[in-house]
This record gives sequence, structure tokens and C-alpha cells, in this order.
Amino acid sequence: MKKLRSLPSRGGTSKELAASVTNELPDSRAIRLSKAIRCGDESAFREFFDVWMRAIEAWSRTFIPSDEHLALDIVQETMIRVIRSLPALDSHAALVAWLRAANRSAAIDLLRRRLASQARERAAAKPETSESVHAQHHAKSAPFGHDRDFTALTQALATLSPDDQLLLRLRSDSSASFEQLASSLGGTPDSLYGRARRALARLRTLLSEESSDA
Repeated sequence: MKKLRSLPSRGGTSKELAASVTNELPDSRAIRLSKAIRCGDESAFREFFDVWMRAIEAWSRTFIPSDEHLALDIVQETMIRVIRSLPALDSHAALVAWLRAANRSAAIDLLRRRLASQARERAAAKPETSESVHAQHHAKSAPFGHDRDFTALTQALATLSPDDQLLLRLRSDSSASFEQLASSLGGTPDSLYGRARRALARLRTLLSEESSDA
């Protein structure tokens, strides 16, 4: 599959763009395409790509609207999952549900990789000077130094569900409202707000316990 280079600009909201495609396909076409792709039919995948690219693009844009490169990567990763894992489905509704789940899973995995990459880059950028060695020694003896803060936060985040990790990441990295996030993550704005509050409360509790034990 070719590497995507850019996402074309289209009018309308992401939800409207997706709905304009996903509301039109008959069950028979969804059944035919899913079975053919499972059998390795390249022409079926090209047809699938032409039909679904616009919807998957719209969903991918909603995760972090300001980051087009991430949206491109999410589209690419979703299509790879279609090639590798698309099951034989018996209706258009089942296909939409599977694609939305695959798209969300792709976003979660890519955001996790980005976090890990950023952590490695920060670690590699630290110069090994006498001052930094002294700082590291001080951090080991300090009750809760900066490096330990980051490690504790990473460990606390790992205790959250993948969906809650994604929710907090999207709220942190974009200006999206809970209303906007509901269109891509599912649920209602109120339910997402409640999930975010509970997740943040759990993080605060875990970090407080870590600080007390240090």
C-alpha cells in the first residue's frame, strides 16, 4: 500500500463527511468486500479504499485535529489492519463497527508510540556533564525528583484503560471539546467528562501514594 502524503481538504464536519459515505452502502457490498479482502483480492481492497478512505480520513482527523501528520498515520495504520485482520462480516453495520474500533485502536497505538519516542528523545538529549551527574545523584536521594515524577506518571497512566489513556491524551494535545470528542470516541459529552474526571482522580491518588511511599 502506498504511503499517504497528505489528506485533501474537504468541507463539512468530520461527522458529516463520514456519514455521507457510511450511510449509503448496502449489506451485500459489505459482505462481498470483506470476504474478498480476506481472500487477498487486491481489486477488492482498491475498491474498499476508494469507498472508505473518506470516512476513515474523517474519523482520523477528529483525534487531534491540529496534527495532520498523525491523522495520516492513523489512516495508514487503519488500512493496514484492514488488510491483515478484516473478518468476514455479514452487514454494513458490522463493517462500520469493526472499522471504527480498528481506527480507534490504531490511534491509541500510535499515540503510545509517540509518547515512548518523546520519552526516549528527552532522555537522549540530556548531556552527561558533571552537573547532570550531580543532578542524577541528587535525584536518587531526593524524596521525589523530576525524573521520578515522570516515571511515576508513566506508570500511573499505564493502569488506565486504553480508551481512558486516549481520552486524556486527546484532551491534553488538542483543544477539542467533549462534544467534539464524543463524535470520534463514542458516548455523550457528559459521559466522557465523567470518565476524564474519574481517570484524573485515579492518577492523583496513585501519584499521591507514590509520593508518600518515596
